[in-house]
Parts: sequence; structure tokens; C-alpha cells
Amino acid sequence: MSELPPGAVRLRTVVTYLRAELTRAERALLSAEQQEATTAHRRTPRNRPPGW
Repeated sequence: MSELPPGAVRLRTVVTYLRAELTRAERALLSAEQQEATTAHRRTPRNRPPGW
């Protein structure tokens, strides 16, 4: 038994909704990755002490 609605119009609605949700999730992922990269860059010491 399929959980998808019958009919092309209803299926098109589901596809449109899922594409919008995927776009939203991809934007959130990109934002999170950029934030993590910025945080990781800040943690890296710029001037390392000499290794004597």
C-alpha cells in the first residue's frame, strides 16, 4: 500500500512541497557549515610560539 496520494495534481503538490523543504534544509546546512568554519578559523592561533 502506497502512502502517496493518487492523481497527478496531488503528486505534483507533494513534489513541490518536498522541493521547498529540501531547499530550506540545504540553506540551513550551508549556514551551519559557514558558522562552523568561522568558529574553527577563530580557534586557530595565528602566531604560534617558537618550538624551542
